[in-house]
Amino acid sequence: MAEITREGNEIVLKLSTGERIMAVHRDVRVPISSVQSVDVVDEPIRRIQGLKPRNFKVAGGYWPGWFAYGSFFDGSVGQRLFAAVNRRKPRGLEITLDGAKYARLIVSLDHPDAVKTALSA
Repeated sequence: MAEITREGNEIVLKLSTGERIMAVHRDVRVPISSVQSVDVVDEPIRRIQGLKPRNFKVAGGYWPGWFAYGSFFDGSVGQRLFAAVNRRKPRGLEITLDGAKYARLIVSLDHPDAVKTALSA
């Protein structure tokens, strides 16, 4: 299960071994200074649905409506996003970034409100 933590001046998205394999990616690190907003979202998998055919997967695993792990290209805005979401987790976070490798991080979490509070501290 993915976790988001704050380590010094960075936000770290920690992936489990299985998630790393599906995402074809290691943990994601972004500087806190690049965070524009942190929003709690219901059904984070819905933020990924509709990526085909206009948008596409760069690397990772994607089964529409079930899970999305990895890097995706959002063709509507010409930016990359990173997802670690599955439909078993009904809530999560959407972190909007500026000046980082990804424009957005979308993550399914058990307690997104607590994580948002911890990131804001």
